[in-house]
Amino acid sequence: MSPPVNRPLTFGEQLRRLRTSADLTLEALAERSGVSVRTIGDVERGVSVAPHRRTVDALARGLRLDPAERESLLRDVRARRAVPAQGPRASAVAPHRVGDFSGREREIAEIVSFLGGAPAGRTAPVVISGLAGIGKTTTALEAIHRLESSRPILFLDLDGLSPAPLTPLQVVSGLLRQVPGAGDAAPRTLDDAVRRWRAVTAETPVTVLLDNADAEAQVRPVLTLDPQSAVVVTSRRALAGLEGVRRITLGPLRPEESVEMLASIIPADQRDAGDLRDLAELAGNVPLAMRIAGNRIAATPAVRAGDFSARIRSAENRLRMLVAGDLAVEAAFTLSYEDLAPSVSALFRSISVIDAGTFDARIAAATLASPVSVVDVEGWLDELTDLGLIEARGGNRYHLHDLVHLFAGGRRADAESVAETQARRARLRHWLLASLERAGAWFESDRSATDAAATGVTFPDAAAADAWIRLEEQHWWPAMQAAARAGEHALVVDAADALHWFSELWADWGHWVELFGLAVESSRALQDDRLEAMHLGYLVWATAVESRDRVEGLRLARLAVEVAERSGDHQQLGWTNYYLGWMLQQNGLDGGPAASHAALLHFGLAGDAVGTASAAAALGNHAHASGDHQLALDEHRAAYDRVQAEAPFTTHAMTYVVGTLHYFMALALAGLERPVEAIEEVDRALAIAEEVGAVNLVRLSLRVRATAYLAAGDGRRARADVERALDGLDLTSSTEMNTALRDTLLPLLEAADRLT
Repeated sequence: MSPPVNRPLTFGEQLRRLRTSADLTLEALAERSGVSVRTIGDVERGVSVAPHRRTVDALARGLRLDPAERESLLRDVRARRAVPAQGPRASAVAPHRVGDFSGREREIAEIVSFLGGAPAGRTAPVVISGLAGIGKTTTALEAIHRLESSRPILFLDLDGLSPAPLTPLQVVSGLLRQVPGAGDAAPRTLDDAVRRWRAVTAETPVTVLLDNADAEAQVRPVLTLDPQSAVVVTSRRALAGLEGVRRITLGPLRPEESVEMLASIIPADQRDAGDLRDLAELAGNVPLAMRIAGNRIAATPAVRAGDFSARIRSAENRLRMLVAGDLAVEAAFTLSYEDLAPSVSALFRSISVIDAGTFDARIAAATLASPVSVVDVEGWLDELTDLGLIEARGGNRYHLHDLVHLFAGGRRADAESVAETQARRARLRHWLLASLERAGAWFESDRSATDAAATGVTFPDAAAADAWIRLEEQHWWPAMQAAARAGEHALVVDAADALHWFSELWADWGHWVELFGLAVESSRALQDDRLEAMHLGYLVWATAVESRDRVEGLRLARLAVEVAERSGDHQQLGWTNYYLGWMLQQNGLDGGPAASHAALLHFGLAGDAVGTASAAAALGNHAHASGDHQLALDEHRAAYDRVQAEAPFTTHAMTYVVGTLHYFMALALAGLERPVEAIEEVDRALAIAEEVGAVNLVRLSLRVRATAYLAAGDGRRARADVERALDGLDLTSSTEMNTALRDTLLPLLEAADRLT
């Protein structure tokens, strides 16, 4: 029978009409759309009157509707979701106050102080937001009960994550029903409800807990209550549009609070020392997860906390282990997830391949299968943050809590194949390493970009590139390791090569030996002697500077020369002989000047200006090491003149070399006891070192200038330079550079004190 013509079609009736017009059975539409037969049947029968947007999108695709028809269908669904449900559907039954509540003392004290009333007598409304399962409601209840106020406590669940959250009228009406003497007749309009609400609370001040709010509009009418009353709102959203409220954002419990909470749940005979801390870490210090785990252990006397932790570690799906009765972490997250638009839920699943630390919108966008603007991704991330599915951090950074990360990964695994996930990880990896190569190119601007660097971040200047390399190390370094494991050897050697000049600026990173070691192995896998010689040279530097192993550095330098000779490449023969000369000198062995002369010859044949200047400077260093400061000064001046005769040094690498030449000339002048000239030369070195961000060259130059000031009898300026050089220096680091600076700067400080 056709529906009466005097009423509009329900969504289910529209869907049935569209399906039959397309000559599709339920099964055929299910196959086309990916929506189950049961779900389609529920919609058509009216069991589901307002399906989620992603379901409507899928059905529209399956029905092959044109854009106008699809948008009309979506508008109809949105309108139906906005229609208030009939009857008293709001829950006015407050959750029980947790008897074994622990932790959150700082946050509760802050909430109590806000609710206690300002000097003028008005209490400040409090909005508590945070991740699902983080304990917003229990914390709010605990704080309200600690107020020790005589005000009646009103509770209302606003159904913020349901398809149709409470309307403002339903919110105020639901509260009025809980106040004795407010009248039995329900208000017909929001204005009527607000007027009665003000009158009732003026006579009887109350404390209100609005739980699970969806939007500011639900809450605003309640805030019109008498100033003597108090309101606490909990929401996964930030509700940033509310004015004049105090905000509390809850994160995971602190480790000691987590242990205290678990100890209050798990009997003493079911746990050993250390078990609770381990279990807390596995549960991400999230209260809901820990309560679930603790309840499961306490309910099974034969199970010990350590055994349960072991089961969680080995479980294929850790979230599904954390279920006890009607408490479920997965269910809590699902409520937020199922309310997402398809594009946002796709991003949420996609970012689960980001395995570490915080990330920004550019990295999030790189995980997606299809190009999406960063602006759109930022909006989607903000929506996820508002729902508590991700955490916002400073500087437009975001973070996936461990348990949410597992949840998102599980949803991703449900939605795509293993091969698709591997492809997604590969896209992110390639994007990160391409960005890394682009960033490294700023420190060797004559570098030719590889095909991989056609993607990734574009940097406006060296400072931005430097900042990105340091900030995103938590992502690109694991990506490089993964590329090596995946056999993507060309990516590894290109990225490592792009970093070799930057490594001088970040010598204390701590992973250069491993990084250049990976590049050597990848070069060998590519059977490319030139690349292997190149990366062996970088590994020599890392071994000497980072590991302080000069003997191993010498072995690697000799091996690098052998490989370079096989390649026949003059540039690599120049660099490997340069490193060999350095290592021979560092080990106190003969042959250093000869190796540096050989490097100078090969650099000349290769036309490498930077290499030529570096080899010439090395000859001066050999003279300085032998105590011949005049010869050292002559060699460094000759190297400087050679650089000046070349084309203007516009690259970062050549600029850095010029700075080191000024430093070495200052060192020689100080050795010749010509402090005034040494100070002038150091000033030039410092200017360049500060321009290129060479922190260690700044410190070395300050050390030379402090020495020159001491020689000139100026203890005050010497001390200022030493203090500046020590500023930010890790005095506990065992790297070659830090150790050398520490061991030489501290005596200079004592000498300066004696002069002053």
